[in-house]
Amino acid sequence: MKKITIEMACSINGLIATEDRNEDFLSYRGWEIMLEFLKEYDVLIWGRKTWENVMSWGEDYLNDLKEINIIILSETNKQQNEFLNVTYCSSIEDCLKVCEKLKYEKLFISGGATINNAFMQKGIVDNIILNYNPFVLNKGMPLFKGNYFENKLKLEKVIKEKEDIVQVHYSVIKE
Repeated sequence: MKKITIEMACSINGLIATEDRNEDFLSYRGWEIMLEFLKEYDVLIWGRKTWENVMSWGEDYLNDLKEINIIILSETNKQQNEFLNVTYCSSIEDCLKVCEKLKYEKLFISGGATINNAFMQKGIVDNIILNYNPFVLNKGMPLFKGNYFENKLKLEKVIKEKEDIVQVHYSVIKE
């Protein structure tokens, strides 16, 4: 049985980036939190745009990921696979097949909005962890973007993190 978690850093009003995909308002602590969580998971799943964004941040960020299994979901053929730990999949179904083949049981999804939405819409997410940064944007990228879905959540715990980040853990109630 797979455990699927979505984890995201966001503004206090749930935006993960500005309209032009800038994430400078997010604390570096959010990156550290993600890396700490990844020690407990088999694979990190990102969308292509998130991956391209992270690649533009520089070598230090990429070095942090060199020991982590990564799956990039991309509908395009723009697959830059110079990284041995990175696998490209064209759909969630392909991604889940790869995870099954490689015996990945704990899946960690961390963006972007379209990928988050697609996994939630399928009803297969077990947990959501949000790291609310002390920042407000009035426009930008939401946590979820795509076809309509709704889910009831159960609050599991709240942690006051460093740098005034509030981390909220929810379990997804499956009906």
